[in-house]
Amino acid sequence: MSKIYILKMVYMKPPFSYSEGTVNMKEIINDRFNQYKLHIFLWVIFIFYETVVIGLIIGQFGNPLTYFFHYILIIALFYFHADIGLTWGLKGGLNSIWKVPVLILAETTIYIVVSYGIDVLLVILHTLKPTVNHLTVEYALTNLYRCIYFMGFSTGYYSILRYRTRTNELEKNRLTNIINLQKSEQELIKSQNAFLKAQINPHFLFNTLDFIYHNIESSSQTAAEAVIVLSEMMRYAIDSDKMGDFIALGEEIDQVENFVYLQQMRTNFNLCFKLLYDDEVRNLKFIPLVLLTVVENIFKHGSLHNIDDEATVRVYVENDTFFIVTDNLINNKQQKLNTHIGLKNIEKRLEYTFNGKVSFDYYISDENHFKLCISVPVLHLRAPDGPLTS
Repeated sequence: MSKIYILKMVYMKPPFSYSEGTVNMKEIINDRFNQYKLHIFLWVIFIFYETVVIGLIIGQFGNPLTYFFHYILIIALFYFHADIGLTWGLKGGLNSIWKVPVLILAETTIYIVVSYGIDVLLVILHTLKPTVNHLTVEYALTNLYRCIYFMGFSTGYYSILRYRTRTNELEKNRLTNIINLQKSEQELIKSQNAFLKAQINPHFLFNTLDFIYHNIESSSQTAAEAVIVLSEMMRYAIDSDKMGDFIALGEEIDQVENFVYLQQMRTNFNLCFKLLYDDEVRNLKFIPLVLLTVVENIFKHGSLHNIDDEATVRVYVENDTFFIVTDNLINNKQQKLNTHIGLKNIEKRLEYTFNGKVSFDYYISDENHFKLCISVPVLHLRAPDGPLTS
């Protein structure tokens, strides 16, 4: 067992090897180089210009160690000012504007002092002539100019970074808005498809009614006629949301008559109900499903079997006012269940459409009759294309 254990230990791969660490370090170095290669290239060009080109022009070159220390200081100032200094100084907007002068004063002071320290070190190392005895005003002004010079470049670099960041944010927001818009369009398409699928049921129903009509037409003319009337009413109800805000009142009167016909057919034409209207009202435009709902309410809650209490619905124009007036005996068995929800919905629709120019009243008389009156000045009956009177 011990031999097997030793063999396993020999062939086990160590958790970390020097070669893997070397590869990872190379990858990190390559990533950093690719990220800052443009910076490196520009610094090389600038330093070459200041050291070689200008040196050839004036015929004088400095010690490489002098260049090295001072350019390290300049590069440190450049990136500190852009990445740390201005980020701190401009944070908080106008309320923190005092930070910028403090930042510039601190950076220039530190730059001059460190630059002087470097020159003193270079003198000690015998790479610079011993001309720097102490910190003079002339020396400070010379270095102040160079400090502000590079701080200006650094501020430009910071502005470019800020612009790119802002541009990236705007682009990201734009892409996010495009994605959200595409999602909305997809949801709309799904809704449209769902709506189209939902339309299958009415079409299926109409086709079924048509099938029933043709199969019972020869055996029962009355039943076949009822199917046709029912089909017309259902199509009107389904298409009512596509009619717009107003329809010709004659179209709804036709459906009211269809509804009454079906109700009469169910009771062997024993219901006492009368619809009265002038021909001129058929050309008026009115909001849909008001008259039909009023009539349905009568058949649902009224007592229509007494000839002496015949239910009536009158639709007419008098003194430039359009009226819908109803009168019917109440079915006491239905009265307790009546919450008048349908009538309240009508009232809200009328108020919304005619903006206070409509009168809507209903009450129960002492004779237990339910009476309703809707009145609207004819001049206020309007549709998108103008006045509605003929």
